[in-house]
Amino acid sequence: MTVDPLDVDPFASADPAARIDHLYRLRRVTHRCIVRHGESLWSHEQRYCGRLTAPASIENLPVSRQPAAMAEDEAARLTDAHLYGLDEAATAAAVTCGASMVDYAADLAPGVRRGWTYVEGPPAEAGLLRWADGVGYDSVGVPLTACHWGPAPEGIWLYWWADHRTVARHNMAQAGWTRRQAQQALLDMGPLTFGGIGTTLAPCPDADPATHPAADEFADPPAHDAPSSQDLAELFALTATVMASWALLTTPGAAHLITHEPDPGEAVRDHRAGLTPRPATLATAPINTRPLQHLYTQEQA
Repeated sequence: MTVDPLDVDPFASADPAARIDHLYRLRRVTHRCIVRHGESLWSHEQRYCGRLTAPASIENLPVSRQPAAMAEDEAARLTDAHLYGLDEAATAAAVTCGASMVDYAADLAPGVRRGWTYVEGPPAEAGLLRWADGVGYDSVGVPLTACHWGPAPEGIWLYWWADHRTVARHNMAQAGWTRRQAQQALLDMGPLTFGGIGTTLAPCPDADPATHPAADEFADPPAHDAPSSQDLAELFALTATVMASWALLTTPGAAHLITHEPDPGEAVRDHRAGLTPRPATLATAPINTRPLQHLYTQEQA
């Protein structure tokens, strides 16, 4: 029986191996989406919003060159990305821990730098992370279910992806799409769609660069385009959830990790798609948040 992508989230399988297989497919189809549609979709964002959500190195380019440059850079990050997934228990722990991090930072005295000094960095230089559930919403209320990151001249560029199935269902209900059109859109672009939310994480200004510190500070936004306080608060919360997710993947004993190297078939499919074969890791129960308390208390790991 054929699975209808509108009705079934393949990442929701109870079988960890099936979830890991989905991560391999997810990277290929998301990379393909960027290569095929990235320039046109980012051009649309540029026209609609008046600017791109992009690293400063892209924003500093001539306006006409920005969408193509953004698509090229994002495709390169996905090309080299390691794959990560958090199951329901790990996702819930990341969201809860992220909220505690935000509360802790808000409680600091004025003038005290955010208390995330000891947060772990990302588990790999470039990665694609899928959560079991939405961890926030984009500007029109679509759940954010994934993110990717990778190197940028300013630090680490971090970008969120939204649930394309939600968008497809909305277009059926409100825009007159047929079910076949919605299914075709999912087959063409995949289960993720551009979230329109991103940020650059810059190295700690007071950390020793020889120790490769975690990138736990927002880069200063351009003076001409400072985000609103509400947007910044939402971005702060989303970033905290990502950092908590990274910590679950890198802190011994915090989660049960299942890592698969790509088998020969997956490696061939990755090479054909222009991707570097990378391992996939799934974080599952049992979850122990005790080793993560250093993220939102004075306690050090």
